[in-house]
Amino acid sequence: MSYGLFTGPSEPASIQVQRYIENPVLFWESCFEQYGSVIRLDLGSLGPVVLFADPDAVKSIFRLPADTFQCGPYNEHYRYVMGDLSLLLQDGETHRRQRRMFSPLLRHDQCVPKFSSICEIVGAMVETWPAGKPFNPRPSLHEATFRVMIGLIFGDLSSSSSQELIALHRRSVATQVGSWGPWRNFSRMQPRIRQMLAEEIRQRRANPDQPGFLTHLAGARDEAGEWVSHEECEDHVFSLLVAGVDTSAIALAWALHWLSREPTVLARLLAEIPTTLDKTPYLNAVYAETLRMYPVVPTPSGRKLTREVQISGVSFEAGVTLVPCTYLVHRREDLYSRSHVFRPERFLERTFTPFEYFPFGGGVRSCVGEMLAAMEFQAGLKTILERWQLQPTDAPAMGPVRHGTLLAPPDDSTLTVKSR
Repeated sequence: MSYGLFTGPSEPASIQVQRYIENPVLFWESCFEQYGSVIRLDLGSLGPVVLFADPDAVKSIFRLPADTFQCGPYNEHYRYVMGDLSLLLQDGETHRRQRRMFSPLLRHDQCVPKFSSICEIVGAMVETWPAGKPFNPRPSLHEATFRVMIGLIFGDLSSSSSQELIALHRRSVATQVGSWGPWRNFSRMQPRIRQMLAEEIRQRRANPDQPGFLTHLAGARDEAGEWVSHEECEDHVFSLLVAGVDTSAIALAWALHWLSREPTVLARLLAEIPTTLDKTPYLNAVYAETLRMYPVVPTPSGRKLTREVQISGVSFEAGVTLVPCTYLVHRREDLYSRSHVFRPERFLERTFTPFEYFPFGGGVRSCVGEMLAAMEFQAGLKTILERWQLQPTDAPAMGPVRHGTLLAPPDDSTLTVKSR
């Protein structure tokens, strides 16, 4: 059976691209309702695209051998903020090499910030929140997670490079609104950041005892024993400053959005917060449910096939891009009863497979920063709830908007807090 039997919207590619970018959730939901769990799309330069909302198909896609597809074409929109050599844009052996180098560093004791350090950084940022006045917490959360990542990269928030980057980000990125404005402004900062990073890399190669992720990255060598290039080191830093900052800030913003509207959930979470970190099942469930409701990354890297493959008994030819839709799978009623309701208990009642719940993608393209993201969320939310009482709101829950390629609460989503 050929994938040509599947159907999808008949609008011109330009209209489909516009709908996919401007209001993806509405577009996906309407397609799912009309065409089912396998949807043919035409997204212009990508060529034929097939969107999947079926866990069995997602399982087959995540298990495809790495030599059957490329993710670079689907991730092309990250090039201007992450650089040509970003991990997300690589395929084949280059991707495998980078992943082997990158993954251990995000688990290395000398690189990853301590839980207490994250609490301290977030605490300093949220201390400035205006008690009793509605405000948007997202800009301060972006700055807090940016500081966490700068600490990871440089190992020292007080260094001149760290302080200059924090000031640049606060002035040009953190306070920006709009779908693509923050990323455009970040891309404009890159020439200056590259100058700083080049000097830092030279210093760290000469003095390999300095703390921080960048020291380990600067000391990495390729298969021939040569230093990894300055450009590649810089692009990995840019990847962290986008993928590791905005995603964590947005996840925290979504959690506050839901908790302020669900007092029963908030009360149960507050009862657990004082306990030790190895006994926080409800906090873990709140994190999981936050990423289920509106996955910050709503589709993992789409696979553009380099040869024909079989997915659930259907043949897909080379050139077709297969895209698991995290959002649609996470909203399936047969998996998540009352899927429109924020209900963390569902993650205490059963375990979902990696093909039913996959906010960090899957297979050989799963996110390398998943463990760090979870720690940032737990430390950040614990710190906020220990400092502030969230004021309940009668305002209806808001749908997501684009923040680059991510799904974030809208810019006019506000929160009111009261001091503890």
